[in-house]
Amino acid sequence: MKFNTAILYDVENLIGGYARMDMLSNLSLPAIYQKIDEKINGKVAIQRAYANWSDQRLSMLRTDINELGIEPVQMFGFGKGAAKNASDIQLAVEAIDIAFTRPVIETFVIVSGDGGFSAVAKKLHEYGKMVIGCAYPKTTNKVFEAVCDDFIWLEVPTEVSVENGSHIPGVGIVTDPIVSAYVSKYAALDAPSKEAVLQNGRDAIRFLCSHSMARQIMSSEGLNISIISQMLNYRLRGFNYQALGFSRFVDFLRHITCTTPCRLAYKPPSEYRLVVGNHLPPGFELTTYIKDLPDLHTAETYRNILTRGLPSFRCYDRLFLENVADHMVMQKLDYQNLYFGEILEKLQEAFPHHAQGQLKTAIQALLGGGCFLRKPEEVHLSEQRLSFIPVSKAQCMDMVLKAMKEKLARSLEEPVRTNIFNAIWENQDDLS
Repeated sequence: MKFNTAILYDVENLIGGYARMDMLSNLSLPAIYQKIDEKINGKVAIQRAYANWSDQRLSMLRTDINELGIEPVQMFGFGKGAAKNASDIQLAVEAIDIAFTRPVIETFVIVSGDGGFSAVAKKLHEYGKMVIGCAYPKTTNKVFEAVCDDFIWLEVPTEVSVENGSHIPGVGIVTDPIVSAYVSKYAALDAPSKEAVLQNGRDAIRFLCSHSMARQIMSSEGLNISIISQMLNYRLRGFNYQALGFSRFVDFLRHITCTTPCRLAYKPPSEYRLVVGNHLPPGFELTTYIKDLPDLHTAETYRNILTRGLPSFRCYDRLFLENVADHMVMQKLDYQNLYFGEILEKLQEAFPHHAQGQLKTAIQALLGGGCFLRKPEEVHLSEQRLSFIPVSKAQCMDMVLKAMKEKLARSLEEPVRTNIFNAIWENQDDLS
């Protein structure tokens, strides 16, 4: 899969405007990223978020920004007041610039519902690019929705349904009546076994078949798979389809629907819906079942587990990580009591020919290996002071290697195959 996608976040649109910021407290950029990741056909090469980051209220998003590797673009505005117009214009300008200067970028995800981006989408189409919108249904401009090739709908973080309105762990504020009905009927399960995950996945499908509203939707336009994703994230605490060998959530659905009346339908380039039997919405086609569980012990499965979730061991060059570790050991006093951003700045000075993203993933790998003392422990990473611990490069690499093995063992729930792990460890730049 190619690194062919750019995600551009209009933060003002996501938070409901600077004046009120109604949606900030419950906004989750990782949740948005997950929705996008399930939709796109490729890998994310560029992520930029446009906002007046000097506004202290936006500090709540620092952890999300750092952990997702999003580049924050500072916008002060052209005059008095908020930076609304500046952010919109800058996002539009950079989208066109990326399309013109980086032909490898084929898909643009614009996280906004502003109608002003309709013109941007049209211009990107002239360059032969695909445009996916991502926003809240009630605030999305209809023209922008119409000109996009696809659209990802987000749940409004502060929207509280009279019928539902409860904050549910793993889901957030429940606003969908189908999810609410499921939550009311089933209790959450802590640390379910693999067998329990599969059985409850099938039970969730059968619940949808028995729910009148869900069945009606599946018999007509098809049910958005985000509904069953919410159901399973609530029911199965720590739900992880990758621990079953599936690299994508849709592949997990193709397996658990085998013995149910439901099928997964697909519309190019990346839209999936649940349907009953052979009821197909216009433009969709039925996917095939995946009848057998995939082999857990493959390099692809191990890589998927290592690169998703925390601790994060994403795509980096092991030899480069050793160089970073060696540098930090030699300059250990310079890497004490610093913020994440300050460590990144120092490494940029020490390794000027390496991309910022590569440096970030190296720091995150060291963090995942427990190579930093983090204080205070109760606050977000962006607010912690970090102090480098290892006294040698070998100790540092051993800590990272041990943490990677432990993450795999937790997800697999069975011993890690040494030969597969060693092959990955010796060729870390293949992680994707």
